[in-house]
Amino acid sequence: MMNKKSRLQNSLRNIITGSVSQILLTILQFACRTVFISALGKSYLGINGLFSNILSLLSLTELGIDTAINFKLYKPLKENDYPRIRAIMKFYKIAYTIIGLVILTLGLCLIPFLPYLVNDYDTFAKLGLKPVLIFLLFLFQSVSSYLFFASRSAIIKADQQEYITTITSFICTVLLNIIQIITLLLWKNFMIYTALAIGANVVINLINAVIAKHKYKEAFIKTDDALTKEEVKDIFKDLGALFLFKVDNAVLKATDNIVLSSFIGLAIVGVYSNYLLFYTTIRTILSKIYNAVKASMGNLYSGDDIKKQYEFFEVMNLVTFLLYGTAGVGVAVVADELIQTWIGADYVIPQPFSILMGIEVLFLGIRLNLGQIRNVTGAFRQLWYRPLIGIIVNIVVSIVGVKVWGINGVLVGTLSANLIANIAMDPYIIHKYSLKNYRPVSVYYIRNIKYFVLTALITALDTVICKNFMAGHGWLSVIVHVVITGCSVPVIFCLIYRKGHECQYLFGVAKRIIKRKVRL
Repeated sequence: MMNKKSRLQNSLRNIITGSVSQILLTILQFACRTVFISALGKSYLGINGLFSNILSLLSLTELGIDTAINFKLYKPLKENDYPRIRAIMKFYKIAYTIIGLVILTLGLCLIPFLPYLVNDYDTFAKLGLKPVLIFLLFLFQSVSSYLFFASRSAIIKADQQEYITTITSFICTVLLNIIQIITLLLWKNFMIYTALAIGANVVINLINAVIAKHKYKEAFIKTDDALTKEEVKDIFKDLGALFLFKVDNAVLKATDNIVLSSFIGLAIVGVYSNYLLFYTTIRTILSKIYNAVKASMGNLYSGDDIKKQYEFFEVMNLVTFLLYGTAGVGVAVVADELIQTWIGADYVIPQPFSILMGIEVLFLGIRLNLGQIRNVTGAFRQLWYRPLIGIIVNIVVSIVGVKVWGINGVLVGTLSANLIANIAMDPYIIHKYSLKNYRPVSVYYIRNIKYFVLTALITALDTVICKNFMAGHGWLSVIVHVVITGCSVPVIFCLIYRKGHECQYLFGVAKRIIKRKVRL
């Protein structure tokens, strides 16, 4: 049965379930990471981070088909066009099976080159580990994300009901982390720790598949419905452009650990992975909000009200600075203090590392927001070469930077690629093709420069406050400083821009929620 609730109801339900579940998971994952560090140490953290990034690069063979398929599903779901839905889902199933097998093949071919990707490869022998076997476990974990009916969850997400898959993932991940903690305490075995994640992936896929088939019975009836050759050809044209965007996104972060491992060693990868945990946690939690409204955005942008679409674009841009600006300021100001309190001063990377990481968090939000608009409007092929610029800039600056500035140079490479390729060029694509030049792109650039300057000033203010107020009191200081940085950006932004239509829209949504008591 198709979803008939309003866009606001769907978005709120998805946002709340996604955010709450991820916050709880984050607490549990920090506990799991603490036990991991205590039981196994820095080198194991480096191995975990390195192999995870290598496999994330292999997943590029997915080409961005999930984005393309979701875009194709918005309209038929809105119109209850079951024959077309069946044809799209059939194509998706075949594609995901092929992708899983391709990743498996490429991963097996990569095994002989593992010694060249790790600067201190003999670390494995010292730890009594078999690198090939560990890599195979990571490989099978990646492959399991595409098999076992994984494609079926797409229809749930495209129908604005991502909260269903969120709940499934939450329950399974909680159980996984608890079992991983128990096994680490009992056996301190990295292999068992890694293998458990494979089983969790399979269980999540199977549960979502059963739910999708039960909820959308007509979408999975066996028929001869299939996409025409022209439609398949059109999807592959989108995939060609989407692949470059996928490569660009993967290179921005996945290559960091590979560059660090190759030029410095596994130990620094392990230390870096703790900061990367903040980045990943923020990305996971806040992206839940964007994913929660993605299908509703697809519904909105499938219409013809360009004024409403542009105003929503401006609202989401402000939301991005409120969310990722807050997170970025928090990382820049509090990350070092949190790391020192959590696991000790030996794991702290000196400034300006956390400041650069904070800027990267903000850039992540801007990139995600722009990419979301591009994806729901189908603007995949325009300026297709833009990701190539980002890839080249990131790799070149990171390799040169790591030799000159060490680990800070790697982040400078990522920031440079983000600024030049994503933040500077994507708005042009979106304003011209997605928003039909409703307003000049220069309006967007000027507004965001003002937003960024204000965020920088708030960072400086919070740094002074946190250094001179409640400093040196362990976890109490961390909590107080997190509250300070967590409130400063939204409060100051909303005071300064309270009369703008973006804030008025957000205030209006809040009033509607309270007044109407929306059922989630």
